[in-house]
Amino acid sequence: HHPQCMAHQYRLPVHACSRQLSLMTGLPRRLIMLVKMILFAMVFSGSAVTAFVVSASLSSSNARMLSPLGMCHADHIVDLQAQHPALSPSLILSSLADSCEEMGMKTLDVYGDFNLTSEESSLRKLEANLSDTFGKEDAVFMPSGVMAQNIALLIHATEKKKLFACHHSSHLLLHEQDAYRELLKMEPIIIDTTNENAAGGLHIPAMRSHHVKSIFLSRTNAEQLSTLILELPHRELGGKLTPWPEVLQIGNMCRTHGVKYHCDGARIFEAAAGYGLNLKEIVEPFDSVYISFYKGLGGLSGAMLMGDAKFCQEARVWLRRLGGNLYTLMPYIISAHAGYHKHVIDPCMTFTEKKEKLQRIIQRLSSDPLISAYVTFDPKIPETNMVHGYMTTSIEECKTAIQEVEKVTGIRILSRIRPVEANERAKQLGYQTKFEWTMGSANGAIDDNQFLNGWRAFSHCFSQPDK
Repeated sequence: HHPQCMAHQYRLPVHACSRQLSLMTGLPRRLIMLVKMILFAMVFSGSAVTAFVVSASLSSSNARMLSPLGMCHADHIVDLQAQHPALSPSLILSSLADSCEEMGMKTLDVYGDFNLTSEESSLRKLEANLSDTFGKEDAVFMPSGVMAQNIALLIHATEKKKLFACHHSSHLLLHEQDAYRELLKMEPIIIDTTNENAAGGLHIPAMRSHHVKSIFLSRTNAEQLSTLILELPHRELGGKLTPWPEVLQIGNMCRTHGVKYHCDGARIFEAAAGYGLNLKEIVEPFDSVYISFYKGLGGLSGAMLMGDAKFCQEARVWLRRLGGNLYTLMPYIISAHAGYHKHVIDPCMTFTEKKEKLQRIIQRLSSDPLISAYVTFDPKIPETNMVHGYMTTSIEECKTAIQEVEKVTGIRILSRIRPVEANERAKQLGYQTKFEWTMGSANGAIDDNQFLNGWRAFSHCFSQPDK
């Protein structure tokens, strides 16, 4: 559908294959890559003869690898839910070697390279590039977001300020085994919006300024609150965003009460596209910010914690205390650099384009009577390139229908679904199954009609009398 995007997207296996062919033939990789580029150009131009010759000369595994580029194979599946291409571990590692050469990385980072400059260390160079892009004084690379955000809480806390505030859907509350309590000896002030606007059906609001204002009405909260965390966007709410004027209002309230303002920016690039702001603008109100490299950027793992120089100096001390400055972070640094360049610096599809495509698809699916009888999306109009879906059918029925549609059409509409929990509002409204859907470079290259066709086939499974 988008040849240029596909070529960019499947660049990793192309480079890996070039490396392997060079080793087998002894020919220079540049020559091999030139020949392959010519062949790919012929394939993209619609030459059926070239496609036949190339596919006939490849092993079956390589032929499958090229099938998304236009060569038809019976076992090729169109995955509507996958935002990143599915690559084998060997191809991922081969691509890291190529990225290492592109970065000009000559030596390993060792224990965080704390005493080196950005000219001497690839790790420090990445930190300097990101801090400059986001307009913060410094940045510290960390193995995980859990470590990054707990370190931020530690630094912002004092002996008299052991409370932090966050939305009820915060990652710190749901997915970290109470690390804030067990490790940091801190307690949360939970801003719960679950029962607000109950008449709104599935809709649960994001954190708003009036929620924050209410917590400062308590003298105890005002005196003991060290940090307020705002997630942009709210992942557990389907990518909803706090209105931008209210993001600024919350920041003003925090400064008035001497409270640090921290941004959980695991999906900050998605949020920036949702607001229509650049990266400096979106993090300017915050004292500290965490970003992730493995979500929208498709990296192996890794996070960046940013703030002023004093904050980051303390963060490096805590990184060492918690065992986060591994002997080398080399694979994660390379992967982070490659993902950032591919999805932010030189993207084949911007986050704004991903958001717009998802909005377009959701509008078409929601306006189709057959599809809308079985699935509802929240929010109704995606605010970022993410949305949550809820289905009235059981998870077993959904799995059966998904398999039937894939077998007949070659379209996999969903690969990850979960049951709706008994305590969720969606359960009370009759929904049994839920899923998260993020538009990325992989599913973003699929024609819009494929989404409609796949979902209509899925819904048709339940509309038949015998189902």
